[in-house]
Amino acid sequence: MINPDLIINKKNWSRLIRSWKNNKLAHALLFHGPDGSGKEGHAVELAALLNCTALRDEEPCGSCPSCKQTKSFQHGSVKLILPLPRGKIKSSGDPVTNAFSESVLKEYLDMLKEKEADPYYSIRVPGANTILINSIRELKHDVSLSTVNNEWRVILIFQAEKLCFPRAEAAHALLKVLEEPPEQTLFILVSSKSRAILDTIHSRCQSIYFPPISTEILQEQLQHSGADSVQALVMARISGGNVRLSRELIQNSTDLMEKLYIFLNACFSIDPSIWNKCIDTTARLKTKNIRQMEQLFRCAVLFFRDLLYYTATDTDDEIIFKNQINKIDKLSKTYSNADWHSCIQHIENTQNYISRNGYLPLQMICMILDIQKSIKGEIYEPFKLSDWTPV
Repeated sequence: MINPDLIINKKNWSRLIRSWKNNKLAHALLFHGPDGSGKEGHAVELAALLNCTALRDEEPCGSCPSCKQTKSFQHGSVKLILPLPRGKIKSSGDPVTNAFSESVLKEYLDMLKEKEADPYYSIRVPGANTILINSIRELKHDVSLSTVNNEWRVILIFQAEKLCFPRAEAAHALLKVLEEPPEQTLFILVSSKSRAILDTIHSRCQSIYFPPISTEILQEQLQHSGADSVQALVMARISGGNVRLSRELIQNSTDLMEKLYIFLNACFSIDPSIWNKCIDTTARLKTKNIRQMEQLFRCAVLFFRDLLYYTATDTDDEIIFKNQINKIDKLSKTYSNADWHSCIQHIENTQNYISRNGYLPLQMICMILDIQKSIKGEIYEPFKLSDWTPV
């Protein structure tokens, strides 16, 4: 394989190999599934396989010039399409190179190097919200040309759902190419939100689902990197099968758990000074590292999810924070009338408001007060404008 760090989905890979060996490989594939499941990495591996000049046991060798060029996204017959900023593009006929300023181009090239080293790295170009129709029009020209030495032309489309956002013009342009695909050409669309892709494109692709990576595999990997077994298990469970997220969490686990304690302490405390500490902690994360703020909210949601699950089942089979099972047991018994599901909703709503630039201190105070009502079992009644409408 060209990237030994990729956790191969044996079922999907065997299916692709069989189709390739029997000359029944579909001309368009849709790799879909949750983030961090290795969809993009498998797409690059398949591209390498098709043009590898020194196959080993039906796998790309990883060392021939073709494999090295594919891995570094420099192969002449392998084209990468993904969301790009508009930059200086004024019309649909402008070249894609106009999307890049000098600084954005440098950042993009650095991202490609990151992706070469880590198959789970996600390329996110600054200011890129859509796959440009300019990219598809250049693609249509490229696929009309012959390849060197009858190589396979492979089109990798990452974040394929962005073909349809905010408009579907790029998707409709791609559809015309998919309807009459050239020989020796393979399209691999990759998406974590496949439902956002047009049904007409779905119908022209063979769909292959990549499930989350198992907790056991992630735990083993994290332990191999130096984490202790309990820490690795908790972070693997929190990640939800997302390889990259599990690695980020384990690197920041001690600090994250300290901040989670501050967050949860505020939810169960009536001391305003503890509330303020939680607000200050969250505000600093929003300013300095919004991704860590998102991880904090995710962990808080999962902790309350554990409370909901444990209260409903009285078992710890699916508990994520198993290292906190004594605390979870005590809370579930102390607050026997709590509406843990509402607590989860309050946290998720607050994160959504903050991400839309809602005033963080006010949002956090409202969240804490709402959670404390739900913990006490008080019925949550959202504000309704009709309550204030004169009769």
